[in-house]
Amino acid sequence: MSDPSSQPLPIGEIVQGPSAFEQFLENHQKLIAVSAVAIALSIGGFMVYRTIQKDHAADAGAALSAAKDIAALEKVKVDFSDTPSAITAAVGIADKLWSNGQQDEAISTLREIIEKFANHPAAVVAQNALGYRLLAQGKTDDASQVFQAVIDREDGRYLAPAATIALGDIAKKSGDLEKAASLYKKVSSEYNDSPFATVAADRTKFLNFTAPVEVEPPPAVTEPPASLTKPDDLPSTNPSNANPLLENLNQSGAKAEPEATQPTTPVTPP
Repeated sequence: MSDPSSQPLPIGEIVQGPSAFEQFLENHQKLIAVSAVAIALSIGGFMVYRTIQKDHAADAGAALSAAKDIAALEKVKVDFSDTPSAITAAVGIADKLWSNGQQDEAISTLREIIEKFANHPAAVVAQNALGYRLLAQGKTDDASQVFQAVIDREDGRYLAPAATIALGDIAKKSGDLEKAASLYKKVSSEYNDSPFATVAADRTKFLNFTAPVEVEPPPAVTEPPASLTKPDDLPSTNPSNANPLLENLNQSGAKAEPEATQPTTPVTPP
């Protein structure tokens, strides 16, 4: 009897009939078809949504471009609240309110943008504008906090140099020249690729410059009246125009001349 261990063993068997993958397709054909239709509908629906969204954004942009006053900008803000144009319209409303002298309303609008759209790229623009508006009102402490918030934002690097210069200007105005110089130099070193680096360098250069004291200009010289520049012609007998010495000489000569020229008549005795 031969040893079974010495006999070759089969590695595998050839399966006759459809494969397991084909059986899976056959058994789940309907499910696969339904899934394919669902995927196609999802892709189609997403494309339609993107198209509608793009059209909506385009309409918002067109409405924003046509808006010329606060009422029109407010309509864009409300009708297209889910688009970036709404935030841009809000910034425009703040600018127009400020121009109309409604400073407190403008500042409130900027604060609303910052609070409601904190993560939107336009929020840092509104925040930087708020800092300058507060500075214009003389609220340097509030403005300093806002400018520092702009610097601390990760998405505000392109506005950080301007905000830093503003902090330097506040320090200079308060008399802290050392702090102002430090802030200006920070812009030149940390943001040397920014156009504001040149501005900061100029600020540093003229930091200790003292403007000359302004004085009141002398009063403007007006042309004197014609009566003073060219007196009216007066008769020669006017004592104000006559020279006393020449007049006496003339009078003496007038008296002496008849005596000299008078002919002498011989006197005949009676």
